[in-house]
Amino acid sequence: MTNTKFSKFKNTSRRTVLKHSAAGAVVLGSPAILSEALGETPIKIGIPTTITGTYAEYGSHVQRTAKLIAKEVNEKGGVLGRPIKFLFEDTQGDPKNCLRKTQELVERDGVKLFTGVVVSSEARAIMPKLPEWDALFISHGNGDGRLTTPKFLVPNFFRANTSAPMGSRSLSLFLGKSEAKSFFAIASDYSWGHSSVGSFEKQIQAAGKKFVGKTFAPQGNKDYSTYITKILQSGADGCFVALGGDSVRAFYSQAVQYRLSAKMKLVTGMIGQSVLTTLGKDSIGIVGASRYPYTLDNPENKAFVKRFVAENGVFPDWTDGELYQATQGMFTAIEKAGSLKTSKIIAAAEGLDVTSVKGTIHFRECDHQAENPGFVVEVKAGTDGNPEPQLQSIFDRKISTPDCGKTTFSS
Repeated sequence: MTNTKFSKFKNTSRRTVLKHSAAGAVVLGSPAILSEALGETPIKIGIPTTITGTYAEYGSHVQRTAKLIAKEVNEKGGVLGRPIKFLFEDTQGDPKNCLRKTQELVERDGVKLFTGVVVSSEARAIMPKLPEWDALFISHGNGDGRLTTPKFLVPNFFRANTSAPMGSRSLSLFLGKSEAKSFFAIASDYSWGHSSVGSFEKQIQAAGKKFVGKTFAPQGNKDYSTYITKILQSGADGCFVALGGDSVRAFYSQAVQYRLSAKMKLVTGMIGQSVLTTLGKDSIGIVGASRYPYTLDNPENKAFVKRFVAENGVFPDWTDGELYQATQGMFTAIEKAGSLKTSKIIAAAEGLDVTSVKGTIHFRECDHQAENPGFVVEVKAGTDGNPEPQLQSIFDRKISTPDCGKTTFSS
């Protein structure tokens, strides 16, 4: 499938059932009795995700939220009157594995709908194949800003989630009013990390602050002592952190040992519950952009958090909220299209407004990026004394989303 409008962008502003099949896919969907009651073949949704490896925690979040989504959707009668079923494959965070596993889901299982891919480089690996597969992929967590630019975008890809440039934008606007005058940055040495730092550097300078340097650590790095020394030697007032998975927990744990937060402000482009859990009260004081803060006060989010806590016994992380929103976007587009034909779902998704846990998001027709509000939180002690991400600022989705087809902002 081709679409010439993507060659030049418009100038617009901004455990139901878990089992292993003989082929190795993990299947999550409606109970057999429910499928029979609905009287239809389940709609299959492929999730090639990081069940093992450096980003396995994010993959575990995808699985637990998919379980909740399947239960909720199927109890309400499914989508187009049909139950949904999630099929999982372990990519281990490797782009080649992701491409192979996704192709297996297409060819072996007839899957045409995808979400739940964790790593941006994995998303980049499968995006060129989507038109050939006649498949639709809605991102829930791929932050590399370039995915919705002409270099990589294909019409079969939509991004429902907040990207790295969007997080950096909100954080920079917030920090522009802070006392800190200079910043250093550390990030994972892959596409999302580079995208995060590149955007932060531009945005923080636009806010009138000084950017004094940056360093990148290999994925899965465990020892951050030399990196922390370099950060301290920079003399910066603040340090921007763009690390994920096991790496972010290792960094913050070692930062506590070096008392890094006592010497400079720690800020991050993506704050998650895992850091709060790892550091406990030592996380208090960290400021960051949040792709999804569970403390959002709106009816949809309150209902989601209530169900999630009842099911899992913990508060949802950013990955949980983003996946829930992405699937709601997918199901809304399918219902609007009245069809499972890929081209019809794409047409229905373009210009679509979806009200979900973050409020109302808007899928732009010009680049398939969903306009999301921007959130900045600070970790503070809650009423029980435990750390929680408390909202400091909410930025309108038009302000926090880049110009169409770009990773930059014109104003």
